[in-house]
Amino acid sequence: MNKVLLLPIILFMTGCAAIDKTISLPETPAVSDNPVLDEDDMPCLVSKETAKFDHQCELNYWISLWVHAEATRWPERKKAISALGSSLPDMIRKIVLALPVDTPYQDRLRAQHWLTSVKDKLTPQMQQVVQTLVISPNDEMLELESAMTILNRVNSDQTQSLQALHAELEAQRKKMQELLEVEATLMDKNRSSQQ
Repeated sequence: MNKVLLLPIILFMTGCAAIDKTISLPETPAVSDNPVLDEDDMPCLVSKETAKFDHQCELNYWISLWVHAEATRWPERKKAISALGSSLPDMIRKIVLALPVDTPYQDRLRAQHWLTSVKDKLTPQMQQVVQTLVISPNDEMLELESAMTILNRVNSDQTQSLQALHAELEAQRKKMQELLEVEATLMDKNRSSQQ
């Protein structure tokens, strides 16, 4: 039994050794030598001159909040959002709580508005990060949901039109049937009067 299992492993290892080691992997596209974020600049959401609040330079806190929000159901997050105020850190918390996919369309639109009002207060580096990780995907999701809503309306309108046409067709068929019956009656009367 052990020999049966050992044979495929040996063949596999032998095959791997036979592969030429000079095969090079395809080159990955070059990334800019000047990264958007430096390690020194990265953690702070806003400059200390703009505002001072707890966790303003703790990116891990905000990521953890986002992960926690993703694991929390919308009704609970909605309560937490309504309990927050309009200060800069509260607005950022509201935005993070509204990021998960299960947030309803109207609330996501509201969060997009909050994000627009807060974005200019972020450091330039965080503005780029937020644009890449939050705004662009959220915009795309809003556009897709809007398109789905429009398509649903169009489909609903077409279904109603189709049902109306079907009803009209049925009415026309009944009229045609009645006319055929009248014609058949007249033809029968005509035959009987000729005899």
